[in-house]
Amino acid sequence: MNTYHLRLNDVDDFVPQFAEKLGIGFKSNLGEFTVNIPSDIGSGKVACVNFPNGIGLYTFNFTFHDDTCLRIYHPSVNPIRFIYCVEGTLNAYFKDEKSCELKNHQHLIAATTANGTQCFQFNAGEKVRICYLEVNRRKFQSYLSFELHEIEENYFRLFADIDAENEIFQTGSYGLRTMDTIREIEDCGVEGFPRINYLGGKSLEVLSHMLLQFREGPEMHEPKLKKRDLRAIERAVTHINQNIANTGTVQELAKVSGINVNKLQDGFQEVYGKTVNAYIRDVRLTHAMNMLLSGEKGVGEVVYELGLSSRSYFSKIFKRRYGVLPKDVLNNKNLTEASE
Repeated sequence: MNTYHLRLNDVDDFVPQFAEKLGIGFKSNLGEFTVNIPSDIGSGKVACVNFPNGIGLYTFNFTFHDDTCLRIYHPSVNPIRFIYCVEGTLNAYFKDEKSCELKNHQHLIAATTANGTQCFQFNAGEKVRICYLEVNRRKFQSYLSFELHEIEENYFRLFADIDAENEIFQTGSYGLRTMDTIREIEDCGVEGFPRINYLGGKSLEVLSHMLLQFREGPEMHEPKLKKRDLRAIERAVTHINQNIANTGTVQELAKVSGINVNKLQDGFQEVYGKTVNAYIRDVRLTHAMNMLLSGEKGVGEVVYELGLSSRSYFSKIFKRRYGVLPKDVLNNKNLTEASE
């Protein structure tokens, strides 16, 4: 097994130290750090960005040739981590003691005691996608506009323990709304300053999903649907995101997902609070905003790539959601670049 010991004195040390252990360089842009896995070790990449509010966003998307372990020691921060397994298997444990095996749609809330080590272990030859939030509790607390003791008791216990006196190791499953937000993080094609702001907003969105689930418990937060119906909805969502220009009719989506139209519609209402077509519309608008912010496509090209036939209809629904016209987003992007 290949084991990498990372002693992190600063929140931005993760990728630089990991890259040093791998014997390669890394990229840094506006606070986002990225390292590609060398071909003799595996494939894929690791990325992270830390925000002023004390929240760090980490994404792993890689395959290692050999069993691999990351041992993370963070003496000066004592963070709490909200870890989401999107694909593959993650074995997580503290100092060879408390352990769990996470698979897709499972999460772990983890915080070691002071001077503790968090370990991530990955299986040889298995593709793994992990998204996790790392919260510097001292910094997060100072960023709040109110006193921490004003929040609910269960949240207070999570975030007030800045000296890491108590260990946290809680597993569970996360829902499709969280999965959607993680997918939007992974698929973000925006670059530059808008990208950092976008990722920061999505990180807060993921955290809000987790906090709601932590408060209510999985039995209250998860949709009251059978597992096979949830998997069917996930298949439909995956199909929509992979075929955004030609998603097909609701009837065709029902065939793809393997359930009837009524169950599909009821499932989307239960999980997302909207119809299938409303969900498709909102996904298209999210893609549209990302494409416009990238500045690489005009409004007409965006309309075409989304599979829409009416530019005026697109402008109408875009303004209804975002409060601005598509051309204004594009013009503002071009104006900003011209002034730089």
